Amino acid sequence: MKAKCCPASLSKTPDELVHHARDHFDLPPDLMRALDSKPGADALKRYRGYEKRKGDAEGREGDAALNSYAAVEQWCKQNERAKLVEQDKGVKDHTVYVVSGWEIDSETAWVTYVLTSEKLMKNLWHIKESGMPVILCVDTTHRLVAEGHSVFVCGVRDIAQKFHKVAYGVQHSDKAVAPNAHMLRMVAKEYLRVKERMKWS
Repeated sequence: MKAKCCPASLSKTPDELVHHARDHFDLPPDLMRALDSKPGADALKRYRGYEKRKGDAEGREGDAALNSYAAVEQWCKQNERAKLVEQDKGVKDHTVYVVSGWEIDSETAWVTYVLTSEKLMKNLWHIKESGMPVILCVDTTHRLVAEGHSVFVCGVRDIAQKFHKVAYGVQHSDKAVAPNAHMLRMVAKEYLRVKERMKWS
């Protein structure tokens, strides 16, 4: 129908287009019946569901580059604390950054990086300075990342047994020892850096 309608008619509403087509073209009976019928609620629901699925699929294809290993690697590089300081992004206590030492490898599908802030790291420092034994609580959660990676949550408990977050991370697997150990090393390394900084502040 679009091919038969003049360009001016394409700016019309759907009802006006139907009347235009009926008045100016010899349409087949099946098409005439389809134009006369109004879609029911079920048909509209099915159509909207189809459009949503179609849009989601197109979005996933368009975002394929964003979800690639190279894109994650680039994002980690740009959001390391040293890089943010270098770019004068105004790094403060609450600024979230990527802890140095992250590893992204497309060949082995290895993804391991940690996110934290100095404010979160100070939670660990305060517990340590209070004289309490530091018990690091670690857990991983699934189905939070579209790519299927595990989200790593790390924190400590205070004297009232309240949980205080220290760092978050993303890892390709929580089954293997190596990624878990690597993430804990990154958390420990960052804690030592913040501890040294606190000593002179």
